[in-house]
Amino acid sequence: MVDTRTVNCEWCREPFEKEESRIKQTVKIGQKHTCSRSCASKLTNENRRCDPSTPNAEQTRRDKEKFPEKEHARYLVRQAVKTGKLVPLDECELCMSEKNIQGHHPDHSRPFFLLYLCAECHRQADEDPDKYENLATDYGV
Repeated sequence: MVDTRTVNCEWCREPFEKEESRIKQTVKIGQKHTCSRSCASKLTNENRRCDPSTPNAEQTRRDKEKFPEKEHARYLVRQAVKTGKLVPLDECELCMSEKNIQGHHPDHSRPFFLLYLCAECHRQADEDPDKYENLATDYGV
């Protein structure tokens, strides 16, 4: 017979039976007891919403909330690169440098309308966006 004990779910607070060995394992790895995968998922998502731990993380969170269209465009491009539908260039389209290449969106409502630039050219493009918009390529993934 397996030893069980009643513990409370950290998410829904409902009591449930859990094997003693699983309780020890959960405590050992620093996790909390949950009654189901659904509660575990909700608890994990809630923990991800904790306060940012660094000033940079704080700024990133504020930017994501303030400019959701930017975050969405970046997400779509990351997914296209990850799935192989988009292959990023490995040199700056303006100065041909191969150092620190970044994607630049002249228009965030068109996520695959991109210009691949080095960090210095990207900074210049952010300062004067109209000057560089005509140079971008529509990858239309």
